[in-house]
Amino acid sequence: MAYLALYRKYRPTGFDGLIGQDHVVTTLVNQIESGRIGHAYLFTGTRGTGKTSAAKIFAKAINCLSPKNGSPCGMCEACRALADPSNLDVMEIDAASNNGVAEIRDLREKITFPPVSCRYKVYIVDEVHMLSSSAFNALLKTLEEPPKHAVFILATTEVHKMPQTILSRCMRFDFKLIPTPVIAELLKKIFRDVGKDFEDEAVTAIARAGEGSVRDALSIADLCVSYSKEKLTYRDVLEVLGSADKEKLYNFTDALLGGDAGGVLSAVNELASTGKSMGVLTKDVTGILRELLVARTCKNANEILGLPEDVFRRVSASAAETDAERLLRCLDIFARAESDLKYAVHPRVVFETAAVKAATPACDYDIEALMARVKELERKLERGVPAAPAAAPAPVPKASEEAPVRPVLTETAEPFPAMEEIPLPRQAAKASLLSSNPVEVKGKLSRSLRKNGHFMLWTAIQDMRLAVVGSTVTLYCKTESDFAVMSRADNVAILTEQLSEYEGVTVKVALESGAEGKDSFDSDVDEIKKIFGEDIVIVK
Repeated sequence: MAYLALYRKYRPTGFDGLIGQDHVVTTLVNQIESGRIGHAYLFTGTRGTGKTSAAKIFAKAINCLSPKNGSPCGMCEACRALADPSNLDVMEIDAASNNGVAEIRDLREKITFPPVSCRYKVYIVDEVHMLSSSAFNALLKTLEEPPKHAVFILATTEVHKMPQTILSRCMRFDFKLIPTPVIAELLKKIFRDVGKDFEDEAVTAIARAGEGSVRDALSIADLCVSYSKEKLTYRDVLEVLGSADKEKLYNFTDALLGGDAGGVLSAVNELASTGKSMGVLTKDVTGILRELLVARTCKNANEILGLPEDVFRRVSASAAETDAERLLRCLDIFARAESDLKYAVHPRVVFETAAVKAATPACDYDIEALMARVKELERKLERGVPAAPAAAPAPVPKASEEAPVRPVLTETAEPFPAMEEIPLPRQAAKASLLSSNPVEVKGKLSRSLRKNGHFMLWTAIQDMRLAVVGSTVTLYCKTESDFAVMSRADNVAILTEQLSEYEGVTVKVALESGAEGKDSFDSDVDEIKKIFGEDIVIVK
């Protein structure tokens, strides 16, 4: 007898074998037990989730003379008749190859004939979304008012392509993706049944590769059974899946998160030499970054990842050296690269560009890159950084002046003190803006915004010109959109609060050019004239 693939050999014959679809099974079983059988059903969901299997089980169950818990008994006269492939009471139609109006008209003519050996004549139409518009129109009336002995079960993976007139006439059941642990348990039972030894991590890797599809997972399991004659290991599964060497991938991500652009390009060359396509490498790198993110943020990380202990220790060590924000940025870059690779003429250039961009936030000027750079600086400050050579001693301040306390870097192993631990000098009275220059004021404003977490305002003021006139600080926006944001009352209040060390300070926001800029300029001139006198101030 010819070899039977695992997904065919272990196709469920009853509702108790249909895993991960309890909401569908419960409804169908209740209908069978109560005798409330509908005339049209629609099973929709991604591939390999049990739509066709459920349709076959349901077709037999509604014809079974003595169903057990809603499932066909397999022993009665009707079940034995339906087990014969030549039986015409349950018809399976592939709409992908029979999608014309002629096939549907033929179905309409034959449906009027009663079943031969069963109570119901069941039509299972697979991939029903492939029917043409004319075929849908021909099916419409029959689907709405079929003969009493007829039941339609429509199955599709793309329900959005179906006409609403068809959808409104069917009872719809949405099949969900199967959770990885559920698929893993099924695979363990099958491996034990076929006498195959396995590692738990290998089974988890197969189940994860199935991505919620039982059929995909069983197809991979079939390959693994043939690949490994001995005990199935985690590395065996990686070889079957065609994944790149994990250690090389971890070296790549270490260089990536360490900001080593040269090391990243060297690692790319090493990975490419294994013969893997850039699309596969992008998928593998994304998977590694996801593992690092889970290990960095979740307490039960290995319960989610299902990795061998030595591999998980390697992942945890790498995750401890970075932060979630950096990982999210890298994931976003490689997700975009995966999309770009579909249309790329030079896939390796696209992959290398994404890798270098992820490794060097300094080359990127969006807000995520700036945040990544700030996080990296904070991490270095917390751990301590080697200092520059000792400089000349600073001049001793006069007795009347209070020397500012500044952190000094020394070539010792002592950790650099956190910024919050540096004592700040106490001021007897608030400073005056009259003795401050705009560069100093802008620097203090920028540091205060950064320290207090106002990152949006901190980013916005970097490109703005700041002017100080009397007790008024004016920020000049380059665009009207920046002006609309910065001039909001809540933002102006925040800016004023950050400069509260100056006595009587007032913060204004103006446009750099245009009528608004001219009005602000005239106002500034008036303030200057009030302070210094009109006979001294000359406006050119």
